[in-house]
Amino acid sequence: MNHILIIIDGILAKHFLERLCFEKGLGYFFTIVCQEELNIKSDSLELYRFDPTSTARLETIMGKNFKQAFIYMQDEFEAKKTYEALRLLDINLEIEIMDFWGLSISDSHVNLIDARMTLSRRLMNFFPDIALTAQYVGLGEGEIMEVKIPSGSIFAYRHIRSIQQKRWRIVLIYRNSKIYFVKPSFVLEPNDSILIVGDPVVLQTIFHNIRDKAGQFPIPFGSNIFTLIDMKNMSEKTQENLINTTLYLEEKSNAKKSFIRVINPKMSPIFHKLKELFYEKEGVFFDYFNTDFTHLDAFLQNNDIGMLITDYKHFQKEKKKFFDLKIPILKIGECEFKNLKESVILSANESELENNANVITDFSKQLDFNLTLYYYNPNSQNISDMKEYFSSLSKLYDKNIQIIHKRDDNPLLNLQYRNDLLQFVSFEKELLGGNFSKSLSTNLNRHYAKMKQNYQLFIPVE
Repeated sequence: MNHILIIIDGILAKHFLERLCFEKGLGYFFTIVCQEELNIKSDSLELYRFDPTSTARLETIMGKNFKQAFIYMQDEFEAKKTYEALRLLDINLEIEIMDFWGLSISDSHVNLIDARMTLSRRLMNFFPDIALTAQYVGLGEGEIMEVKIPSGSIFAYRHIRSIQQKRWRIVLIYRNSKIYFVKPSFVLEPNDSILIVGDPVVLQTIFHNIRDKAGQFPIPFGSNIFTLIDMKNMSEKTQENLINTTLYLEEKSNAKKSFIRVINPKMSPIFHKLKELFYEKEGVFFDYFNTDFTHLDAFLQNNDIGMLITDYKHFQKEKKKFFDLKIPILKIGECEFKNLKESVILSANESELENNANVITDFSKQLDFNLTLYYYNPNSQNISDMKEYFSSLSKLYDKNIQIIHKRDDNPLLNLQYRNDLLQFVSFEKELLGGNFSKSLSTNLNRHYAKMKQNYQLFIPVE
């Protein structure tokens, strides 16, 4: 349970606490300190009556490990003394102070809420020809939201262009009291605040995704896994591998649910296995009307699909459709997925690596795979920035990342003979080109077919 401390007094105390009691689903437990008698009861509130300027009295309740503290007091001297007492007891506690006097406090863990400015701005909104502040613009239904990125968020250390934004957009970034306009190359950092706009329902989901800790893949692409099985055009071995991989990832990854859609169904041992799954769990569908991969978009969007699983043959055939979906595509390999122990990245492009690094590290961490980056660098440019970036990710996910820097030897020459790897591939538009242009390319992603015997996760790139 997250605990929040509120130190409050004066004429606004009772009204504020009554409003707090009406709020539903906050997910916090509030400890209230007030010198006056308050007749307010709530399962999420615990009331204490004592002088909050006393360090000794405050110390008796500080064992609850408060996430945040609010000081809402009428007297300037008592507000200051209360802040000093709290800071003496906890040097890192985040403290919000309602400031009626113009306080000057130099503390990175204190946020002064200027009550005079807030009231003045609210009054200005009633004057003619004055633009409304962002708080009052729009429908007032939650289509505009500001979210702070906490340490450990899946959005931390990510380029804007690597974040899928469907029915919502990041429009501004606030960092160190400065405004930054959105650029695809901008990297979000912990403690940044982002202004997001979009469908109110979607924004609520995005808010919780941002606040979640690292290790949430397939989020932010979606929450669930989808597998399409073509019983007419896939071998039984391929079908069984697809089923086993789907069930294994549903168990081991942070996907909430898996869906298996069967087209061209026919009687076989695999059909009976799927029938058993149909009765055991939700999410298995037999499609007797469609015979190909068409009409997928609506289903994927309505079921919040974050990863699609297929085989090499159908990936090659439907590559353009898969590219347009803008979600990760897992192409199965020859062995069973549960036997894999290592994931690899082959790249010669530093910016590409940074764009996909969060997904790669997150997925490898969930599956407990060793992660190795083979960086092919024939031009011998400096890679210290890249190493520093991956070092930050390594700490964020508590995951060791081995970097093998190749200047002369193309890593494909050795790795193409293995079949026990999960390879991460940037799913960029260049992968849709013809074989002739591919043979001349130095882009290692375009040579993914040389490792087709391995499992490969194609991560969408704008």
